[in-house]
Amino acid sequence: MRVEIVHEGGRYFERVLARLSEVSPGLVDAYQLPRSLPPVLDDAAEYLPAELGAGDVIIAINIHPELLLEIPNMVGGGSTKALIAPVEDPNWIKPGLQRQVTQACAQNDMESAFPKPFCALEPGTPTITEFCDAYEVGAPTFRFKLEGGTVAEVEVARGAPCGLTDFVAQRLVGLPADDELPEKAGQFHHAYPCLSSMALDPSTGETIMHASLYLIRDRVKEALEAARKAGPT
Repeated sequence: MRVEIVHEGGRYFERVLARLSEVSPGLVDAYQLPRSLPPVLDDAAEYLPAELGAGDVIIAINIHPELLLEIPNMVGGGSTKALIAPVEDPNWIKPGLQRQVTQACAQNDMESAFPKPFCALEPGTPTITEFCDAYEVGAPTFRFKLEGGTVAEVEVARGAPCGLTDFVAQRLVGLPADDELPEKAGQFHHAYPCLSSMALDPSTGETIMHASLYLIRDRVKEALEAARKAGPT
């Protein structure tokens, strides 16, 4: 599955590109868009790369609103079957823009997803499910192997596209498999660190960074409970 990333640069994009490219070398293309653009564009299409649309999935990371809205119209009817626009900051994609892009995708027979944050992405539609499976990306999914009261192995079936889940998983190995494990996972989450915004999200009353933190703690807790029920392997 080929993926195209459109972005304006930055550390978060670099992490996502590195993680996806590691999983599927040679199948991820990236196009950097101009940073300084006027609020209103006369022709949004002229700022998008002409070659865009060769991939199965386009990931749009913090790009100009009019460019995001133009993508479905530009690539619709071609190879691209899904647009994923993660929301790592409340200002990246406002609710009104999300509704417009969702509608534009539907009109062009494209799936769309706006995970907030990206590590909350859940497989739900055919192409996005295929993407999650192929790139092992999505809401963290752990499988623990316990031995002698400690975490002997951690498998990450799906994780954050920025690599944070893998970072946490590696550091859980060898720790006591006790009720403190989710909190320790949260400490490793901060150590990476998560690049989601600490700005308050008006739609939830929480920060997106905290949403990421709560998600990984909950998934570690779930995996620990499942491993305890399964017993020694």
